Amino acid sequence: SDVTLAEIEHFYEIGHVVGDGNFAVVRKCRRRDDGQTLAVKIVERSKLIGREHMMQNELSLLGSLCHPRIVRLFSHHHTHTHSYLVMELVGGGDLFEAISERGTFPEAESGLMVSDVSEALNYMHCKSIVHRDLKPENLLIEHVAPSISRLKLGDFGLAMVVTEPVFTICGTPTYVAPEILRETGYGVAVDVWALGIILYILLCGFAPFRSQDRDQEELFQLIKQGQLHFLSPYWDAVSEDATGLVRALLEPDPAVRLTAEQTMTHPWVK
Repeated sequence: SDVTLAEIEHFYEIGHVVGDGNFAVVRKCRRRDDGQTLAVKIVERSKLIGREHMMQNELSLLGSLCHPRIVRLFSHHHTHTHSYLVMELVGGGDLFEAISERGTFPEAESGLMVSDVSEALNYMHCKSIVHRDLKPENLLIEHVAPSISRLKLGDFGLAMVVTEPVFTICGTPTYVAPEILRETGYGVAVDVWALGIILYILLCGFAPFRSQDRDQEELFQLIKQGQLHFLSPYWDAVSEDATGLVRALLEPDPAVRLTAEQTMTHPWVK
């Protein structure tokens, strides 16, 4: 049921751009009835040809999720040309930008981030939802206090309900789990692997599996081999508890890998 832009603007005052992606631009907006400040993700429908399922996914799955560590989707409205997803506004940019700016993060701060993400994952995984695209770009930062930042998980375009093993290869190369590449079937544990990659990057500033000349095949071989190295001097000051957690998250066998719930209660995270 299409509405007009005028009807949308009757309820929302749409403001300046706060972010943009491949298919969408995110603007600040204000709900006129109560003055609440929100974000609206505006998707050009013509750019979604062949990818409509990604937005349907995001709408149906994200609409059913309500958790403090997951970006809320409040409502959605569609005109002939655009879709408007009214969402919670998270003001601190994304973790990718923060890593680019700061390089590495102290253990206390990294631990809080892992705690936030594992809480979000545990909530989703209990509902049999796998995210499949966990990466710093999809983690939004909420500045609670000057030195404290909390994370919220967003972008559910690749998320799905898993009731049996999935075989589709998807995700972002750096964060993709070995079982996805082996094509033996995978489940929610792929999100925990991606969290392990993110934690490794937070602590030392670079990814554990990297190919010299950005050769994707070589990268995939390294991921499947799963040889972890904690290079000196980058890891010299990192505690054994922290590296122990990295190892447990980046366990090649998904059956042995830590779950999101186990990650939440890991001594280093707590």
